[in-house]
Amino acid sequence: MATIRFKENSYNGADNESVLDILLRHQIAIPYGCRAGACQACTLQASPSQIPDDCQQGLGEGQIHQGYFLACQCRPTQDMDVNTVNTSAQKIPATVVDKTPLDDHTLRLRLSCRLRWRAGQYITLWMKDVARCYSIVSAAHLEPYIELHIRVHPRGIMSQQLFANTKVGDVLELQGPLGNFVYEQEHASQPLLLIGSGTGIAPLIGIAREAIDYEHDANIHLIALDRTAKHYAMAQLEILKNSAPQCSFQTEQADNPESIISSQFPNLRGQRVYLCGGQDFVRRIRKKCFMLGASPRHIITEEFINFGPQDSN
Repeated sequence: MATIRFKENSYNGADNESVLDILLRHQIAIPYGCRAGACQACTLQASPSQIPDDCQQGLGEGQIHQGYFLACQCRPTQDMDVNTVNTSAQKIPATVVDKTPLDDHTLRLRLSCRLRWRAGQYITLWMKDVARCYSIVSAAHLEPYIELHIRVHPRGIMSQQLFANTKVGDVLELQGPLGNFVYEQEHASQPLLLIGSGTGIAPLIGIAREAIDYEHDANIHLIALDRTAKHYAMAQLEILKNSAPQCSFQTEQADNPESIISSQFPNLRGQRVYLCGGQDFVRRIRKKCFMLGASPRHIITEEFINFGPQDSN
Protein backbone atom coordinates (compact mmCIF):
# COMPACT_ATOMS: atom_id res chain seq x y z
CA MET A 1 0.00 0.00 0.00
CA ALA A 2 1.69 3.19 -1.24
CA THR A 3 1.75 6.64 0.33
CA ILE A 4 1.28 9.75 -1.82
CA ARG A 5 3.05 12.87 -0.60
CA PHE A 6 1.41 15.98 -2.06
CA LYS A 7 1.85 19.59 -0.94
CA GLU A 8 3.53 18.67 2.37
CA ASN A 9 0.82 16.16 3.30
CA SER A 10 0.78 12.35 3.08
CA TYR A 11 -2.14 10.23 1.90
CA ASN A 12 -2.35 6.46 2.14
CA GLY A 13 -3.67 4.58 -0.84
CA ALA A 14 -5.66 1.36 -1.01
CA ASP A 15 -4.71 -1.65 -3.11
CA ASN A 16 -4.98 -0.98 -6.86
CA GLU A 17 -6.16 2.60 -6.23
CA SER A 18 -5.03 5.26 -8.70
CA VAL A 19 -3.24 8.42 -7.61
CA LEU A 20 -6.27 10.41 -8.79
CA ASP A 21 -8.66 8.36 -6.66
CA ILE A 22 -6.36 8.58 -3.63
CA LEU A 23 -6.29 12.38 -3.82
CA LEU A 24 -10.01 12.72 -4.53
CA ARG A 25 -10.85 10.37 -1.65
CA HIS A 26 -8.91 12.71 0.64
CA GLN A 27 -10.85 15.68 -0.83
CA ILE A 28 -7.88 17.12 -2.70
CA ALA A 29 -9.17 19.17 -5.63
CA ILE A 30 -7.21 18.53 -8.81
CA PRO A 31 -8.44 18.83 -12.41
CA TYR A 32 -9.60 15.63 -14.09
CA GLY A 33 -11.94 14.61 -16.86
CA CYS A 34 -12.22 11.29 -18.62
CA ARG A 35 -10.52 8.98 -16.07
CA ALA A 36 -9.33 6.97 -19.08
CA GLY A 37 -5.99 8.62 -19.85
CA ALA A 38 -7.26 10.40 -22.96
CA CYS A 39 -7.90 14.02 -21.97
CA GLN A 40 -4.68 14.42 -19.91
CA ALA A 41 -6.47 16.82 -17.56
CA CYS A 42 -5.11 15.01 -14.48
CA THR A 43 -1.43 15.23 -15.46
CA LEU A 44 0.85 15.43 -12.41
CA GLN A 45 4.60 15.22 -11.88
CA ALA A 46 6.85 12.93 -9.83
CA SER A 47 10.37 11.58 -9.87
CA PRO A 48 10.70 9.37 -13.00
CA SER A 49 12.04 6.54 -10.83
CA GLN A 50 8.75 6.47 -8.85
CA ILE A 51 6.43 6.31 -11.87
CA PRO A 52 5.02 2.95 -13.07
CA ASP A 53 5.52 2.13 -16.74
CA ASP A 54 1.89 2.21 -17.85
CA CYS A 55 0.70 5.71 -16.90
CA GLN A 56 2.48 7.94 -19.43
CA GLN A 57 0.86 6.77 -22.66
CA GLY A 58 0.13 9.68 -24.99
CA LEU A 59 2.53 12.10 -23.29
CA GLY A 60 5.40 13.67 -25.21
CA GLU A 61 9.02 12.64 -24.76
CA GLY A 62 9.80 15.92 -23.02
CA GLN A 63 6.92 15.46 -20.60
CA ILE A 64 7.99 11.90 -19.81
CA HIS A 65 11.57 13.07 -19.23
CA GLN A 66 10.26 15.67 -16.74
CA GLY A 67 8.33 13.02 -14.81
CA TYR A 68 4.82 13.85 -16.01
CA PHE A 69 2.24 11.09 -15.59
CA LEU A 70 -1.53 10.58 -15.81
CA ALA A 71 -2.92 10.37 -12.29
CA CYS A 72 -6.02 8.43 -13.35
CA GLN A 73 -3.85 5.68 -14.86
CA CYS A 74 -1.15 5.57 -12.18
CA ARG A 75 -1.48 2.80 -9.60
CA PRO A 76 1.62 3.35 -7.50
CA THR A 77 3.91 0.46 -6.67
CA GLN A 78 5.91 2.54 -4.17
CA ASP A 79 5.61 5.81 -2.25
CA MET A 80 5.45 8.85 -4.54
CA ASP A 81 6.25 12.54 -4.14
CA VAL A 82 3.69 14.22 -6.38
CA ASN A 83 3.46 17.80 -7.65
CA THR A 84 1.06 19.73 -9.86
CA VAL A 85 2.18 20.88 -13.31
CA ASN A 86 1.71 24.16 -15.12
CA THR A 87 -0.99 23.07 -17.57
CA SER A 88 -1.50 26.63 -18.82
CA ALA A 89 1.74 26.31 -20.77
CA GLN A 90 0.24 23.34 -22.64
CA LYS A 91 -3.06 25.05 -23.47
CA ILE A 92 -3.65 26.91 -26.71
CA PRO A 93 -6.16 29.77 -27.10
CA ALA A 94 -8.86 29.13 -29.69
CA THR A 95 -11.42 31.66 -30.92
CA VAL A 96 -14.99 30.59 -31.65
CA VAL A 97 -15.67 31.53 -35.30
CA ASP A 98 -18.93 29.61 -35.77
CA LYS A 99 -21.58 28.10 -33.52
CA THR A 100 -24.46 26.37 -35.30
CA PRO A 101 -27.06 23.88 -34.00
CA LEU A 102 -27.20 20.90 -36.40
CA ASP A 103 -30.34 19.57 -34.72
CA ASP A 104 -31.99 19.79 -31.29
CA HIS A 105 -29.20 17.79 -29.64
CA THR A 106 -26.06 18.49 -31.68
CA LEU A 107 -23.90 21.59 -31.89
CA ARG A 108 -21.30 22.45 -34.53
CA LEU A 109 -18.44 24.49 -33.11
CA ARG A 110 -15.63 25.92 -35.23
CA LEU A 111 -12.47 27.19 -33.57
CA SER A 112 -9.62 29.21 -35.03
CA CYS A 113 -6.21 28.57 -33.48
CA ARG A 114 -2.52 28.24 -34.34
CA LEU A 115 -2.30 24.48 -34.51
CA ARG A 116 -1.74 21.63 -36.97
CA TRP A 117 -4.09 18.67 -36.87
CA ARG A 118 -5.55 15.79 -38.86
CA ALA A 119 -9.22 14.95 -39.30
CA GLY A 120 -10.04 12.16 -36.86
CA GLN A 121 -7.67 13.28 -34.12
CA TYR A 122 -9.14 14.74 -30.94
CA ILE A 123 -8.54 17.78 -28.76
CA THR A 124 -9.19 18.39 -25.08
CA LEU A 125 -11.36 21.45 -24.56
CA TRP A 126 -11.09 23.30 -21.24
CA MET A 127 -13.49 25.51 -19.31
CA LYS A 128 -11.89 26.44 -16.00
CA ASP A 129 -11.15 23.03 -14.41
CA VAL A 130 -13.54 21.07 -16.64
CA ALA A 131 -11.97 19.17 -19.55
CA ARG A 132 -13.68 17.20 -22.32
CA CYS A 133 -12.40 15.41 -25.42
CA TYR A 134 -13.90 16.02 -28.86
CA SER A 135 -13.00 14.51 -32.23
CA ILE A 136 -12.04 16.78 -35.12
CA VAL A 137 -14.13 16.82 -38.30
CA SER A 138 -12.12 19.30 -40.37
CA ALA A 139 -8.75 18.83 -42.06
CA ALA A 140 -6.08 21.47 -41.50
CA HIS A 141 -5.06 21.51 -45.17
CA LEU A 142 -8.68 22.05 -46.27
CA GLU A 143 -10.09 24.45 -43.65
CA PRO A 144 -8.54 27.13 -41.42
CA TYR A 145 -10.57 26.04 -38.38
CA ILE A 146 -11.11 23.05 -36.11
CA GLU A 147 -14.67 21.77 -36.48
CA LEU A 148 -16.29 19.81 -33.66
CA HIS A 149 -19.71 18.14 -33.48
CA ILE A 150 -20.88 18.15 -29.87
CA ARG A 151 -23.81 16.13 -28.58
CA VAL A 152 -25.62 18.26 -25.99
CA HIS A 153 -26.43 16.17 -22.91
CA PRO A 154 -29.17 17.24 -20.46
CA ARG A 155 -26.74 17.23 -17.51
CA GLY A 156 -23.54 17.77 -19.45
CA ILE A 157 -21.40 20.41 -17.76
CA MET A 158 -19.37 21.28 -20.84
CA SER A 159 -21.94 20.74 -23.59
CA GLN A 160 -24.64 22.75 -21.80
CA GLN A 161 -22.23 25.63 -21.28
CA LEU A 162 -21.16 25.57 -24.93
CA PHE A 163 -24.75 25.36 -26.15
CA ALA A 164 -26.26 28.00 -23.88
CA ASN A 165 -23.56 30.56 -23.22
CA THR A 166 -20.67 30.34 -25.67
CA LYS A 167 -20.81 32.84 -28.54
CA VAL A 168 -18.80 33.73 -31.64
CA GLY A 169 -15.70 35.66 -30.60
CA ASP A 170 -15.25 33.87 -27.28
CA VAL A 171 -11.79 32.49 -26.59
CA LEU A 172 -11.58 28.93 -25.26
CA GLU A 173 -8.56 26.83 -24.31
CA LEU A 174 -7.59 23.50 -25.78
CA GLN A 175 -4.84 20.89 -25.68
CA GLY A 176 -3.77 18.57 -28.44
CA PRO A 177 -4.26 17.32 -31.01
CA LEU A 178 -3.92 13.69 -29.95
CA GLY A 179 -4.62 10.29 -31.45
CA ASN A 180 -3.88 8.28 -34.58
CA PHE A 181 -7.45 7.75 -35.81
CA VAL A 182 -6.64 9.24 -39.23
CA TYR A 183 -6.60 8.39 -42.94
CA GLU A 184 -3.46 6.59 -44.09
CA GLN A 185 -2.43 7.24 -47.69
CA GLU A 186 -0.42 4.02 -47.97
CA HIS A 187 -3.73 2.11 -47.96
CA ALA A 188 -5.26 4.04 -50.87
CA SER A 189 -6.12 0.86 -52.78
CA GLN A 190 -8.21 -0.67 -49.96
CA PRO A 191 -11.98 -0.12 -49.81
CA LEU A 192 -12.97 1.93 -46.77
CA LEU A 193 -15.96 1.12 -44.57
CA LEU A 194 -16.58 3.89 -42.02
CA ILE A 195 -19.17 3.14 -39.31
CA GLY A 196 -20.16 5.72 -36.69
CA SER A 197 -22.80 5.91 -33.98
CA GLY A 198 -24.24 9.33 -33.13
CA THR A 199 -21.51 11.98 -33.32
CA GLY A 200 -19.11 9.12 -33.96
CA ILE A 201 -19.76 9.82 -37.64
CA ALA A 202 -18.10 13.26 -37.25
CA PRO A 203 -14.42 12.24 -37.43
CA LEU A 204 -15.33 9.65 -40.09
CA ILE A 205 -16.67 12.41 -42.34
CA GLY A 206 -13.32 14.16 -41.94
CA ILE A 207 -11.40 10.96 -42.66
CA ALA A 208 -13.49 10.37 -45.80
CA ARG A 209 -12.88 13.94 -46.99
CA GLU A 210 -9.13 13.49 -46.55
CA ALA A 211 -9.29 10.19 -48.44
CA ILE A 212 -11.11 11.85 -51.33
CA ASP A 213 -8.70 14.80 -51.35
CA TYR A 214 -5.75 12.39 -51.47
CA GLU A 215 -7.42 10.58 -54.41
CA HIS A 216 -8.27 7.34 -52.65
CA ASP A 217 -8.54 4.69 -55.38
CA ALA A 218 -11.15 2.35 -53.88
CA ASN A 219 -14.74 2.70 -52.68
CA ILE A 220 -15.57 4.68 -49.55
CA HIS A 221 -18.82 3.82 -47.75
CA LEU A 222 -20.11 5.46 -44.57
CA ILE A 223 -22.78 4.04 -42.27
CA ALA A 224 -24.24 6.65 -39.90
CA LEU A 225 -26.24 5.16 -37.03
CA ASP A 226 -28.39 7.13 -34.60
CA ARG A 227 -31.56 6.98 -32.54
CA THR A 228 -33.54 7.57 -35.74
CA ALA A 229 -32.63 7.11 -39.40
CA LYS A 230 -32.83 10.91 -39.84
CA HIS A 231 -29.22 11.64 -38.96
CA TYR A 232 -28.01 15.09 -37.88
CA ALA A 233 -25.15 14.95 -40.44
CA MET A 234 -27.33 14.13 -43.46
CA ALA A 235 -26.46 17.36 -45.30
CA GLN A 236 -22.72 16.85 -44.87
CA LEU A 237 -23.00 13.23 -45.96
CA GLU A 238 -24.85 14.29 -49.13
CA ILE A 239 -22.13 16.81 -49.95
CA LEU A 240 -19.51 14.14 -49.37
CA LYS A 241 -21.28 11.64 -51.64
CA ASN A 242 -21.64 14.21 -54.42
CA SER A 243 -17.96 15.16 -54.23
CA ALA A 244 -16.62 11.79 -55.43
CA PRO A 245 -18.14 8.91 -57.45
CA GLN A 246 -16.48 6.29 -55.23
CA CYS A 247 -18.16 7.65 -52.09
CA SER A 248 -21.55 6.49 -50.75
CA PHE A 249 -23.39 6.52 -47.45
CA GLN A 250 -26.45 5.28 -45.61
CA THR A 251 -28.18 6.37 -42.41
CA GLU A 252 -29.80 3.79 -40.17
CA GLN A 253 -31.58 3.54 -36.86
CA ALA A 254 -29.13 2.01 -34.41
CA ASP A 255 -31.33 -0.82 -33.12
CA ASN A 256 -29.34 -3.74 -34.54
CA PRO A 257 -26.13 -2.51 -36.21
CA GLU A 258 -24.63 -6.00 -36.43
CA SER A 259 -27.52 -7.13 -38.62
CA ILE A 260 -27.24 -4.06 -40.86
CA ILE A 261 -23.54 -4.64 -41.44
CA SER A 262 -23.70 -8.39 -42.00
CA SER A 263 -26.60 -8.09 -44.46
CA GLN A 264 -24.73 -5.61 -46.67
CA PHE A 265 -21.13 -6.67 -46.10
CA PRO A 266 -21.13 -10.46 -45.63
CA ASN A 267 -17.42 -10.58 -46.51
CA LEU A 268 -15.12 -7.84 -45.21
CA ARG A 269 -11.89 -9.52 -46.26
CA GLY A 270 -9.59 -6.86 -47.72
CA GLN A 271 -11.66 -3.95 -46.38
CA ARG A 272 -10.21 -1.27 -44.13
CA VAL A 273 -12.77 -0.55 -41.40
CA TYR A 274 -12.98 2.55 -39.19
CA LEU A 275 -15.31 2.46 -36.16
CA CYS A 276 -16.23 5.36 -33.89
CA GLY A 277 -18.75 5.73 -31.07
CA GLY A 278 -19.37 4.62 -27.51
CA GLN A 279 -17.20 1.92 -26.00
CA ASP A 280 -19.82 -0.84 -26.06
CA PHE A 281 -20.80 -0.06 -29.66
CA VAL A 282 -17.23 -0.03 -30.93
CA ARG A 283 -16.29 -3.29 -29.23
CA ARG A 284 -19.41 -5.08 -30.47
CA ILE A 285 -18.96 -3.91 -34.06
CA ARG A 286 -15.24 -4.62 -34.02
CA LYS A 287 -16.01 -8.22 -33.08
CA LYS A 288 -18.67 -8.45 -35.78
CA CYS A 289 -16.36 -7.06 -38.47
CA PHE A 290 -13.67 -9.55 -37.47
CA MET A 291 -16.19 -12.38 -37.73
CA LEU A 292 -17.09 -11.13 -41.22
CA GLY A 293 -13.48 -11.45 -42.35
CA ALA A 294 -11.85 -8.09 -41.63
CA SER A 295 -8.25 -8.41 -40.48
CA PRO A 296 -7.72 -7.13 -36.91
CA ARG A 297 -4.93 -4.86 -38.14
CA HIS A 298 -7.34 -3.34 -40.67
CA ILE A 299 -9.96 -2.43 -38.05
CA ILE A 300 -9.17 1.04 -36.68
CA THR A 301 -11.23 2.20 -33.71
CA GLU A 302 -11.94 5.27 -31.62
CA GLU A 303 -14.02 4.89 -28.46
CA PHE A 304 -15.86 7.87 -27.00
CA ILE A 305 -15.39 8.19 -23.27
CA ASN A 306 -18.36 8.00 -20.91
CA PHE A 307 -18.00 10.77 -18.33
CA GLY A 308 -20.89 9.37 -16.28
CA PRO A 309 -24.55 10.35 -15.89
CA GLN A 310 -23.86 13.32 -13.66
CA ASP A 311 -20.90 14.62 -15.61
CA SER A 312 -21.43 14.03 -19.32
CA ASN A 313 -19.94 16.00 -22.20
